Amino acid sequence: MRSANETNGGYACADVVLLRAAIRPVDTDPDTDPDPAPAPAPAGTPSLPRAAADGLLREAVALASPSLSAVLDRAAAGAPLTAKEERRAERALARYALRMSERATPFGLMAGVATAGFARRPQFRWGEQHTKAVRADMGWLTSVVSRLEEDPGVLAALRVTVNDLCTVRGDRLVLGFVPVPEDAPLRRPAVQEITVRRTAAVRRALELARTPVPWPELVRRMKEDFPAVAGDTVRAMLTELVRRGVLLTELHPPMDDSDPLAHVLGLAARAGEGLSVRSRDVLRNLALVERELADYASRAPGRGRAALAAAEARMRRAHPAERLVQTDLRLDVTARLPEAVRAEAERTAGVLATLAAARPGPRHLRAYHVRFLERYGTGRAVTLSELLDAERGLGVPEEYRAPAASRALPGAECLDDRDRLLLAWAQEAAAAGERELVLDDARVARLTGAGRPSRGDRGAAEGTRFAPPASFDLVAEVRAASLEAMAEGRFRLLVGAVSAVAGAVAGRFAPALGEEARRFGEVLRSVPTRDPGAVRAQLAFRTLSGRAANVGRVPRWTDHAITVAAFTDRASRYALGLEDLAVVATTDRLALVSAALGVEVVPTMPSMLSLRGNVPGTARFLAELPRSGESALPAWDWGAAAALPYLPRVRSGRSVLSPARWYPADPDLPAAAGDPATGPAEWRRLFTAWRERADVPDRVTAVHGDQCLTLDLTSDAHLELLRHEWRRRPTAHLREAPEGEEYGSGWSAGHRTEIAFPMVRTAAPDTAREPLAAPPRRRAATAHHPGSRWLYAKLFCSPERHDEILTSHLPGLLGGSGTRWFYLRYADPDPHLRLRFHGEPADLGGRLLPRLGEWAARLTDQGLCGRLALDTYDPELERYGGPSAMAAAEAAFDADSRACLEQLALLRAGTLSLDARLLAAANYIDLHHRFLGRPDGALRLLDDDARGHDDAPTALREPARRLLDADGRWQALDRHPGGAELLRIWDRRATAVAAYGQRLRDLPPAERWGGEERRALASLLHMHHNRLAGIDRTAERQSLALARAALRAHLGRVKAGA
Repeated sequence: MRSANETNGGYACADVVLLRAAIRPVDTDPDTDPDPAPAPAPAGTPSLPRAAADGLLREAVALASPSLSAVLDRAAAGAPLTAKEERRAERALARYALRMSERATPFGLMAGVATAGFARRPQFRWGEQHTKAVRADMGWLTSVVSRLEEDPGVLAALRVTVNDLCTVRGDRLVLGFVPVPEDAPLRRPAVQEITVRRTAAVRRALELARTPVPWPELVRRMKEDFPAVAGDTVRAMLTELVRRGVLLTELHPPMDDSDPLAHVLGLAARAGEGLSVRSRDVLRNLALVERELADYASRAPGRGRAALAAAEARMRRAHPAERLVQTDLRLDVTARLPEAVRAEAERTAGVLATLAAARPGPRHLRAYHVRFLERYGTGRAVTLSELLDAERGLGVPEEYRAPAASRALPGAECLDDRDRLLLAWAQEAAAAGERELVLDDARVARLTGAGRPSRGDRGAAEGTRFAPPASFDLVAEVRAASLEAMAEGRFRLLVGAVSAVAGAVAGRFAPALGEEARRFGEVLRSVPTRDPGAVRAQLAFRTLSGRAANVGRVPRWTDHAITVAAFTDRASRYALGLEDLAVVATTDRLALVSAALGVEVVPTMPSMLSLRGNVPGTARFLAELPRSGESALPAWDWGAAAALPYLPRVRSGRSVLSPARWYPADPDLPAAAGDPATGPAEWRRLFTAWRERADVPDRVTAVHGDQCLTLDLTSDAHLELLRHEWRRRPTAHLREAPEGEEYGSGWSAGHRTEIAFPMVRTAAPDTAREPLAAPPRRRAATAHHPGSRWLYAKLFCSPERHDEILTSHLPGLLGGSGTRWFYLRYADPDPHLRLRFHGEPADLGGRLLPRLGEWAARLTDQGLCGRLALDTYDPELERYGGPSAMAAAEAAFDADSRACLEQLALLRAGTLSLDARLLAAANYIDLHHRFLGRPDGALRLLDDDARGHDDAPTALREPARRLLDADGRWQALDRHPGGAELLRIWDRRATAVAAYGQRLRDLPPAERWGGEERRALASLLHMHHNRLAGIDRTAERQSLALARAALRAHLGRVKAGA
């Protein structure tokens, strides 16, 4: 890894990269193709006889499409095919033949992987000794394991433990994640949850299996505890708990096991004589399958079809299935890229990260952060089990449950400045007939200047910049005519996918890469964390379908692991149980902390498995959590302009960030593709007319999601392939395919080649950001429901009415009573005022509540508010010092609320004339002095608290220097109109604020929650701004900057002896 001084753009590329390449070169020449049977020419459709003679194509098809392979076997045996079968087979063969030369993404034998590096003298060697990494398909193996678990003889050899996703709801035990059986119909809706009656026997079984316990011991102890129940009944109940997934056995291979079949065989070998005949037969076949798969793996690509067929036949005897074998290809390639390529990749990563900085990561996670702050505030560590419980906490993010059509957040349809700029550039390019948009420094500056929080993101202030990702894989196709041209800088990087963490693209290929894969684990371990003391923990979980585990299976590359819905021994030194974990929030992000370790934990999933619909909600939440507070992934985003029918290529330096793209503006063309009444000649005429109008090039790639098909539009056969593609996927678009000698594949022996560059951020973590809370403490029930000593009401009204209600109407409700109370302003789910009153339950419920209802009714009649709602008050103990300090904190809230009401009344009456930001800054200084009781300490504390916010408004700097008296004497403010009354208001607030600060300092460390007083004071200031000025992060940041400037000036005078 290069140092920060050697890189540009803020990211350094690792010394090891993953090379991905198509197995056959583009435009294979039959006379020079080294395979026994050459590939079909991409310009046409291969005939079935020719395909039958192509060993590599046939073996690749056998792995990719068993149904097509069966048709080819029939054709090779001379069996007649219908015309429809023959057309479908030839069309599918054409697609696979094209894929073997036109796409570098690994898929069976069609494309493979190798490691590569960098050198001053570039090198590329394409050998012929490619090797296969072969394993049983996880869908098949999962089904086999499930059948074996039904056998008491197998269970007797295993340990079992409780599924950590089990929760209690009333008298039922609930499991909210239910894997889909591999033989389930495709259209059958997935079971959302299962429930089991929580009988005494079920409760006892779960207690005994809280840590892994041998099955015979569990049965024995259950029989001892329930002697009146027959032994067969006990075993049947426990077996049913295994079948339903409440109890998990160790027979299912862990996600970090690189040889799942050997894992199953090793455990099953412990079984004794009690095995059923069926299980004995299955295990005997599994042992033979292991040998036959090894035999298949030893055969050279293109020469192993018979061995594959034998292994698959054996596998079907153990359990019938269509998909049986997973194969990855390790390429016999030596590659060393010039440093210029690394430097360009690093520069591009920096450009993309800069462009993404104004856009937050997953929007549903951003919304969840807002909900968390509303419910729990900052500083409180909420256990994972409570947080993700829909009844006790927030549940999982709504996006995990909502259908795709309902995922848009409010305001998502609005255009922002960035959208308008990109729409204008795209339209200008289309009008001028330009194929390329060059993203120079000036355009980058305009885009970043126009950037602002994503549409519908209510949790970010104008101008917010989110933290860049700590790492990611930047995948790009490398194009150059030769190694010499590449070394001289004549190359292109065609940027493609971006992963969420460095090493993720290489993760699933670890078995194929062998020892070289460990280098990617070293890169992952080198990635910095936002909290320097945090630890990484790799995520492992049971996937919804067994087949999904083919992609998610990765060796463990971290010192700790978090396992979800899968067997694990929580007593092991590296395992972190879900019960040990809690979520905390700062104003910037959410984070995970461990009670056992006492530090932040960063869940890490180094694979490209799609989280949506494949993993338990808990696992998805943990995987996404590190992206809270981060920017969007650094990939080009056209925003609203993506809906345009034509978009130009976007290039920055030597890198193409986005290829040119076309889609017919008239939907009739894709519709005609699916209309049987449109003959081939008419289809070609319609398409050619559109193509000429849109100026679509000869070579394009049809793209739909992650499905790509490169086509030559001068070929009638390829036009038919495109028509078929649009028939199946009408929304597929066309994008330019790389071509031309200057930026071709000559450097890589004609093979289309992609490189996954692991990028690691070189900048140090921002340690000045708000610190995390301490790990969770055992919390007694502290929530105050209506009818208790706290009455909590929400008055829903627009922000524009808040000050009027607070100054003109709320005093009438209070009526000079001695009731302790305070207020807050909130924006979610809709703007409202939160009013919290403390007193005796009889007084609150019998006297105040009726008055409150009548008061709200009058406000509603006057058009000042919409409705009143009662809620439960759950004090933010961790944020304000713990149970022993909370009463003092609430007294300070009461005093500050009264002080804010008086100040707002002065402002509305015109008695006090001060900019709201200047007034807030003055309040900050006073609150610091009173809270700490020592002005010198306050100066240092506020100076630290505002670090990093250098945005004091220019127009307010001179008044701030004149009025903000950091030594606490406030002589200039006393002479300012209304200033003397302001100082008297502060004096009335002072006693409660000082008492709160002293209470925190007097507490023994064991009773002081949330750490130092600095955290409590920062929260006190934040909520003061909320009460006085409302929810405006920009104004709050500016007011802090004004206070800091005044304090620094005062410190300067003190040091100079003034």
